[in-house]
Parts: sequence; C-alpha cells; structure tokens
Amino acid sequence: MKRLTPSVLIVAVVVAGCGSSGGDTDSSPPAVVAAWAEAVEVRDFEAATDAVFEPSLVIVMAAENSLPAADTAAMLDDGVTSAAAAAYWSSFREGFEAFAGRPISTINVGAATDIEAGDEEWAAVTIGVQADASTAAFTRSADGWAVDLVATLAPGFVEPLGKYLASLPDDDDGATVRDAYTTVVVPAMWAAIDAGGHGDEFARRALALIEASGG
Repeated sequence: MKRLTPSVLIVAVVVAGCGSSGGDTDSSPPAVVAAWAEAVEVRDFEAATDAVFEPSLVIVMAAENSLPAADTAAMLDDGVTSAAAAAYWSSFREGFEAFAGRPISTINVGAATDIEAGDEEWAAVTIGVQADASTAAFTRSADGWAVDLVATLAPGFVEPLGKYLASLPDDDDGATVRDAYTTVVVPAMWAAIDAGGHGDEFARRALALIEASGG
C-alpha cells in the first residue's frame, strides 16, 4: 500500500466558519469534532482515528490514493492499520497548518444541526477560523457520535469517489468496496445534500454519485 496522504481539499474544507462551543458533553457532536481536531494536533493518531467513522476514513483514503480494491477491502474488514493512520493524520496535520498558518486545534467549533439521512441520525457542526464564513464537519451516530469524513469532504470528493467506484474490479474485493459505498457514501452524500449550503451543482453531482452507487 502506498503512503496515504490527505489532499489540500481536506484542508480547504475546514478552513472556514465561526463560533465556539460551550457546555458540551464529551459525547456531543461539537465535542467529538473538537476532540478529533485536538487529537490530530497532538499527534494522538489512535485517538484521531477513534473519533471518526472508520469506514468513511477508509473510503477517503482509497479514493484519494487510488488504492487497490484488495487493500481497501482489507481495511474495511480489519480496520485501518496504525502505520497507515499515523501517515495519514500526520500529513493531514502538516497540510492544515501549512495552508491555514495555524494549528488545526485552533478551529472554532460551533453549534450542531440535526439531520436524518439513510435511516441514521447526523449532525452538521459549524467549524472554522473566520467569523464571516462557515462550513460543517459532519458527525453520524454509528456507535456513538463520530466524524464522518465522506460527508465532511463531500464537495471536494464527489469526482474522486465516482472515479474510484468506476475503477473497482468485478471480484469479491470490488464487491466489498461497492457494498461500503451503499452503507457509507450514499447516506453521507444525502446528509451533505440535506444540510444545504453547497449549492445546486453539488447536489446534482452528489445525486449522480448516489445513483452510481446503487442508492
């Protein structure tokens, strides 16, 4: 497996927004987002992985790096290895600071808006570093709240996700990844659409990906 690195698209998505959280419990969506950012900043990459919905991390890694379907299927079945997680989050951390000029732990975490998509509960949490623009980090209620990277990065990842889906082989590994698109990508795209704010063009592209994924 080649070294997994996040693109500047990831950084660009989170460098916007406003607000600060207060009075949140450790399990609330804003608290989960804040804990995830802090874990990346202090290089606690195990905690960073624990704070995200892991299948969404796998799919983002795969689409961004054009991983072989066998590698993706293995991570979906067995989890992300410590080495892969450390390489990914380390590059994420460095890329964010280079782009934003400040540590990722300085993002402001605002209020959460509840969303229902794919028979799951979601929350869009306002994040950013500026008071005049905002975007959202998406959390989903899998086994407790967790950051969903596919939904969070949806505007920048529609095309890479579509290309990766189209490249999958017609074998057991390809079938495993396609199944993950149904359970991971499709509801994440619906959550991003339902949250609003990304515009009609994004909705059109996301709906095409949902259709291609069998959703």
